[in-house]
Amino acid sequence: MSITPKRRIAATTGTLLLGCTGCLHISPGTLYESSTEPLTHYQREMREELVHDVNRLSTGIGPRHGGASLAKVLEAERWILGRLTETGVDATRDEVDLNGPKVANVVATFPGAKQPSEIVLIGAHYDAVPGSPGANDNASGVALLLATARRLRDTPTGRTVRIVFFVNEENPFSGGLQMGSRVHAGRSRARGDDIVAMIAVDSVGYYSSEPNSQDYPAYIWGLPSKANFVAFVSNRDNQDLVDRIVEIFQAESRFPSIGIATDMKSAGRSDHAPFWWQDYPALVFTDTSEARDPNYHAPTDTPDQLDYDEMARMAEGFVRTVVALADTETQLR
Repeated sequence: MSITPKRRIAATTGTLLLGCTGCLHISPGTLYESSTEPLTHYQREMREELVHDVNRLSTGIGPRHGGASLAKVLEAERWILGRLTETGVDATRDEVDLNGPKVANVVATFPGAKQPSEIVLIGAHYDAVPGSPGANDNASGVALLLATARRLRDTPTGRTVRIVFFVNEENPFSGGLQMGSRVHAGRSRARGDDIVAMIAVDSVGYYSSEPNSQDYPAYIWGLPSKANFVAFVSNRDNQDLVDRIVEIFQAESRFPSIGIATDMKSAGRSDHAPFWWQDYPALVFTDTSEARDPNYHAPTDTPDQLDYDEMARMAEGFVRTVVALADTETQLR
């Protein structure tokens, strides 16, 4: 499957200037401009799926939080299970106890043909903050994982791919014992699972090609000013993993992307952090959420705020990247 190159806007992301010397590692690679080409047939199909699933979860089900709207969390769980089943993907529930009520992570596993014990895990939380439909945070991530699962159904891989839809990422569960990703990471370690790479997908639908649409902390400058890219972010311990996955993504897609490794606290604000705590290599894949999206954690985080053409282009590259990571020829350690 061919990909049409886009216009390059910087020689390498590694040449960009940073105000916080030593705080960040920027992955080597090429930063491309957004595409002006019409969507391909593959991308149009992907777009239709993304639109459907973002709308269904964020407005069809609506705000869903393990404390404020528990019934909606359970409805979202059933919908994800049903959506997977109707496309021929088997999934299971991995329960989380809320001191009586039971919610669950939803897990779909695609066994590897060559090295099934090695696991590439991708995950996204399906809950949202109280009062917000959570279209970008994080129906966009759920929709991307559903699209990935449909394509993995008919794509043999060497390594096992595990897709997990996490419950309870948002406060007050974040970081706590009932956080879905923390439960799953702990159980994975207890089983002795060999997770060779974990990617948390969190807020991947908001894009703008307007200059100065992207924000950063005051002490960082020189990074892209347009909010048209996706970022792979982790801590410095996972710097090599970030570099490797950025390298793969940019080989599979010309969608604008950067990689960042930093020990700033902001690098651990998603479902990848609990996997760090279990000594698994992990990172987050994101549009940078509140650094660009004015609807972050707000009632206005609705489906009409997302750019589905850009999401479809990004999603094609993401699916190809997951398939490449699951290839046993791809060195990950």
